[in-house]
Amino acid sequence: MNLYNKMRKIFYILLLVSYISCNNAEDKKDDPAAISAPETNSTYTPATNSHHNFNTEEENVEEKSTDFQDDAYSADVEYYNPETGTRNSYTLDVEVDNNTVTVIHFPKGGWIDETHITSGGELDEDGTTTIYTDEGHEFTITIKR
Repeated sequence: MNLYNKMRKIFYILLLVSYISCNNAEDKKDDPAAISAPETNSTYTPATNSHHNFNTEEENVEEKSTDFQDDAYSADVEYYNPETGTRNSYTLDVEVDNNTVTVIHFPKGGWIDETHITSGGELDEDGTTTIYTDEGHEFTITIKR
């Protein structure tokens, strides 16, 4: 087999592998839990407790029942894509800042943060909110207590 035929064969194999991997990516496109982390992902420690209270005895400050401390929490997340009608339920870690969900973390290391959240996020007294993304996806989040 000459060099030209070997190179041609390698080219077709790479083309086939590329095609297969693109099709696999399309299959997972509608599953936010399949999102993996970008290479620049900073370190993240998942929530270990469902709620933390950082008030010291000296402060003697009572936390409002409607406010959640700035922290990471485990939450039930209902995903909905109105374009495809896809619905899924997950238990995911979310980050709360100023009583607003600002980041949703996915199991494979990916996340959705304020760069993709277009509206929503403020938690009600039950710890529930709905977030809408720039891709039109909807995430209804309920903090686990």
